[in-house]
Formats: sequence, C-alpha cells, structure tokens
Amino acid sequence: MKPIVFLTSGTRGDVQPVSYLARAMQDKGHSVRVAAPLNFQEIVEAQSVPFVPLKGNPSDLLTAPGAQSALTFNNSPLQGIKSALEYLKAAKPVYAEMIQNAWLASQDASALVIGLPTIWGSSLAEKLGIPCIGAFLQPVTSTNEFPSPLLPTTLKLGRGYNKLTYWLISQSVHLPWMGVINKWRKESLGLNSLPFFCSYFEKMNAILYGFSERVLPRPNDWGERNFITGYWSAPDSSYSPSDELKSFLAVNEKPFFFGFGSPGMHDPQALFELLITAIEKTGIRAVISLPKDINAVIQSKNIFLQKETIPHRWLFPQMAGIIHHGGAGTTAEALKSGVPSFVTPLAVDQFFWGERVYQLGVGPRAVPQRELTGKNLVNALNEMKGKVMKENAKKLGKELRTENGIAEAARILETLLKTIAG
Repeated sequence: MKPIVFLTSGTRGDVQPVSYLARAMQDKGHSVRVAAPLNFQEIVEAQSVPFVPLKGNPSDLLTAPGAQSALTFNNSPLQGIKSALEYLKAAKPVYAEMIQNAWLASQDASALVIGLPTIWGSSLAEKLGIPCIGAFLQPVTSTNEFPSPLLPTTLKLGRGYNKLTYWLISQSVHLPWMGVINKWRKESLGLNSLPFFCSYFEKMNAILYGFSERVLPRPNDWGERNFITGYWSAPDSSYSPSDELKSFLAVNEKPFFFGFGSPGMHDPQALFELLITAIEKTGIRAVISLPKDINAVIQSKNIFLQKETIPHRWLFPQMAGIIHHGGAGTTAEALKSGVPSFVTPLAVDQFFWGERVYQLGVGPRAVPQRELTGKNLVNALNEMKGKVMKENAKKLGKELRTENGIAEAARILETLLKTIAG
C-alpha cells in the first residue's frame, strides 16, 4: 500500500497537529509517513507513525536572538527589512536541502498532505500526479470578510483591502523562494518554472482547516474545496507531573500561566523581568514557561518555573488565566480549557488570533509584546478575574470540547482521496 505522505516543517506548533492527523489516518487503516526536520522526530514518533527526516529547517533560523524582526512590524522598519534579508540569505541553501530531501521521501506517495511551511510540496504532487491536500491552522483562502491572518497587524481597511491582502501574502511566500523552487523544479523534477506571480494555495485539490467555526465562522465567499474541521488537539494521553508541580497546583488559589511558544520572545530578559514585577504587584500565583536562553532562579512560593514539557491540554484547565503569544495551537488549547486568555503577539497570525480572543469576549484586548508594559499587563490580569469574562470562557470551552477536529479532518481527508481517485 502506497503511503499518504505528510510534509511538515516550521515550529512545534506546525508539526504536532499534522502528526495527530497522520495518526488518525493510520488508525483508519491507511499507510502513512511523516516527513519533517530531524528535531521533530520525537514528537512524530510519539504518535507511533513512521518518520522520515528532512535535513534543514529554515524556521530554526528565526529563533535566533533578534531574528524575529524578519516576521514582524517592529518599532524599526529598517531593522525588520535588514533582518528579513539576512534571514533569506541564510535560509536559501537550507531551504534547497529540505525540498530535495522531501522529494526523496515522497516518490512512492499516493497523496501529499502539506502544512503551511511546506506549501512547495504542491510541486511534488504535480510531478507525481497525485492529490495534494493543504492542512492549515490559519485561513489562507481569499475572502473579503477579514484580512489575511498571516499579516502581523490587525489593520482594517474594508472588503477590497481584505481581498488584496491574500494576494499579497501569496506572493510574499512565493517570490523570495522563486529562484530556489524553480531551480529545483527544473533540475530535480523536470518541470517548467513557476510564473512570477503564483499562488501555491490554488494548486491544492482541497484545504483542511484545523480550527473551529465557533471561533471563526466560515466566510460566505469560500468555495467547496475548503473544510473547517475543528481544532486538531492532542489525543488523550497519560501525563505524570513532578511532585513539585503537584504540590504547587494543590493550593486552592489557581495560578496564571505565562508562556510564549517556540518562536521565542521579542526581548526575553526584559519581558521576564516585566512578568515578575506584574505578578508581584497583583499578588497572583503563576506558572512561567521559560525559553532555553533564560537561566532564572525564583525563590517566591507563588511562582513555579516550568522547565519540563507539560501538555497544555493537561495544564491549562487548572489555571486561572493564560497569558500567551497567540500561536494557533496554543490559542486552541487555551480556548478549549475554558479559562480567559490574554494574547501578547509577536509575529504573523498571532495578531489575528489575539483579536479573535478579544472579540469573543474570552480575553482582554491583545497587546503586542513590543508594546507590553507593567501597567497594561496588570490591567489585563485584573480584567481576567472578571465574572463575565470567566463565564464566557467557560461556556466557549465547553462547546469546543464537544468537537473532535482530528476525527472530522480524517473523515473528510479519506473521502476526498477516494473522490479524487475516482
């Protein structure tokens, strides 16, 4: 049986949900394979699915100190442009290595399922003459109802602007890599070059979206090839916390969680110090997930420094509130937990999800990391204690937990592949 190959890259938040979908398809009797950068092998194999390493991961370059400027509208546009150019220069040879490895890992595929960082996989499907299905956590299909979530801003200028942003994003993910892609298509795949203006998203047979319509209703102008399935959350699994964490959570007063994801922080040390000050000022208890580049020691009995990997699905429901970066996966688990969230976005779609959290009434208005101060953090923490916000979050969380996005996505994917195969 030829395998369905799942091509994924990027950060943990990109890879993990796709590995859940691969496991669901395997459980339905399909042969599957996940091809991803080597540092995600443990994450993929935790789902008991076959793993093939892809050498190279351009996203790793974005976790270097200061490199996040390549993805953000920060306080220094010139620095942002400089960071973007430096990133592209360093990333192109890494990118070329990764896509060539993907070709070697996919030649016997019956179908390709590709994530947002691996949309170039549509060229592989074209060469092999097999179905290509997008598996995304944020909307990329054009609509006039809201701007592209991949813009690191919440600017709103009307329906025409909204539509335009999707074209701009499709070009922004094509043009910087066009030379690398076209060289690969010609030399390795024997295909013609892609045109100067090109949208990878239009080259897919269908797109599966791993978010809930309760959080983002389906746009009225979307076509039939787009499917919103519900969140792709982790399957139930056992987790045994440390004795230290057990003791901390045993106290009656629930703590707040602070964590900012694998992409990192705008200014880690300054942000950490700001968090400590706000925590002390409000008198709350807190669980803080630290990046690897901060070696902090806290003596306060009200603060637990998270050094182990703790599943969000297990931890978040035990919190009083969740302060996070707004990544798609973290936002999903925060909303499902049924407690308020405060989003402090750094890059790309984090701004979009932060705005959705606020509009749903389950969290304060999002504040970008670069604009976060002790005052607005304290205000947000106090706002999250409000009765109405807590009730809104509890109600939404209960509704989201009735959905099984992975099962629905696997059902649709199986149907699509049968239909395309004729």
